[in-house]
Parts: sequence; C-alpha cells; structure tokens
Amino acid sequence: MSTFKRVSWLLLFLIPTEFSGYTQCVNPILRICTFNIQNFGKTKLNDPKRIAILAGIIRKYDIVAIQEISDKTNTVPGKFLDIINDNHRYGYAYTCSVRTGQQFDDRSYQEQYAFYFDTCKVTLLGQPVVFPDSAGDDFVREPYLAHFSARRGSFSFVLATIHTAPDQALHEIGKLHDVVQWARQYFTGEEEVIVLGDFNASCSYATPEELNQLLFRGDDYTWIIPDTAKTNLAIRTNCAYDRFVVTPTVLPYYTGAWHVDRSFDSRSISDHYPVWVEFRIRDE
Repeated sequence: MSTFKRVSWLLLFLIPTEFSGYTQCVNPILRICTFNIQNFGKTKLNDPKRIAILAGIIRKYDIVAIQEISDKTNTVPGKFLDIINDNHRYGYAYTCSVRTGQQFDDRSYQEQYAFYFDTCKVTLLGQPVVFPDSAGDDFVREPYLAHFSARRGSFSFVLATIHTAPDQALHEIGKLHDVVQWARQYFTGEEEVIVLGDFNASCSYATPEELNQLLFRGDDYTWIIPDTAKTNLAIRTNCAYDRFVVTPTVLPYYTGAWHVDRSFDSRSISDHYPVWVEFRIRDE
C-alpha cells in the first residue's frame, strides 16, 4: 500500500463518527422521527438553551416530522434550519406546509408541519402536499405528505404526518385510511406509506378497544408504537399519543427497532417526547 493510501486510511479512522459525513451517508439504516414541538414559534427559537436542545435532537435523525409549528410569519422553520446546520457543519434541508386548518370552521386551530431531513441520506421527490380535505372536512389540521427516497438504497416511501384534534381524534385517525389510499394515487406507483405524528391515540381521546374498530387498525396496517408506550411528559398519565403506522410493503424495510427519545425532561421543550423508528434502505 502506498504512503498516500496509508495516510488516507489513518485519517478516516481518526475522524470522530459524529463529524464524519461519509460514515453517516453510507449507513444502511434510516432513523425516522416524529416530534410534536409544543407551540413551536419565536419564543423557543429565540431561547438559546431550548433551541440548542431542539437542534441537537433533529441532528440525531435522518428525517424528522414536526408538528405544532405556530408561527404566522413563516420565518421560524427556515431560521431553525440554519441553527440545525450550524454554519454548514451539517447538511439538512426542510420542507414546510402552508398553515393547516384551511376550512372556515378550522381556522382557529391553524398550525404548520415540517419535515427536516439529512440530504446525504435521503432525497425529496417532487412537491409535498397538504391533503385536500375540502369535500369531507374530516381534519381540523389536514395531514401533510412528502415523497422521499434513500440515496443509496431501494427504499422509497411517502411520509404522511398528522396532528389530530384531541376532541375528534378517533374520527380523524379513522380517516387516515382515506389519506393512505389518496397518497397511493397522488404519488403514482408508490405503495410504501408511513403515517406518523401526534395521533392523540391514547388515554381519554382514543382507547385501544375503540381503535380496534377502525379500518386503519386492520390487517392492511401495522401499528409500530404500542398502546402501552408513554410518549407524553405528564407525570400522572402514560399516553401513547405519538405513533407510526405503516403499510404492509414497508415491513420488509423495518428493522424492528423503535424508541421513545427521553433526552429531556422539561416541558419547556415540549409536552411530547420524540419517537423514532428504524428502516433499512434495502429490503431483506
């Protein structure tokens, strides 16, 4: 081996993993996260301690679906990206929805969704879209959908994120079946759909027995996060509000790994924990 090659290999091993973009990019696992950042607006953005914690959480994952962005000026998502990337040390991009709650009776509940993603791991395909809900008006905050593909593997998929209205959570969860069917037509040829977000699918809003009556809980779907998980920070209640649901064609890519990220314990960050699931970039 030449001296040049020896030095090159030595430098590769000396680079810490967290700073090695090459190591991250060739990792054959995608870690996808959902995170309801409670009332995420300028107050949190302008708090150095809180925003540093939030940015650090995003950097742990390849894609993060964020719910509850409450910024009418639409400046917080872009400024947050700059903080995440830390003067170009990281290579994240984002896509953000328009303000949801498009129907007249929903406008007091308007929020935005965003997907932050590591551009060395995944590619955004086409234009993300808010689910067209004008006919049925089934959602207070319409789901937001985006089409992604792993850069180094065969795994492509649609992510559909939702923040249900608590008082009609069961109805909205049931209607997510229609969203999946619509997504398969809108994103032509894509069968792999992952629905993730704050479903409010627990405690007083939706019991397991009620969920089991839904088509969206039937054989055509796998609910990865169990009903026994605790995804909220409340001391007296253990609620599995935040969920991942996948179509059968996603299962060959699922590694079996999921977790609730309890990397903070202050409700000044959020009243929800991030929840993540791992997928292979190639099926087995």
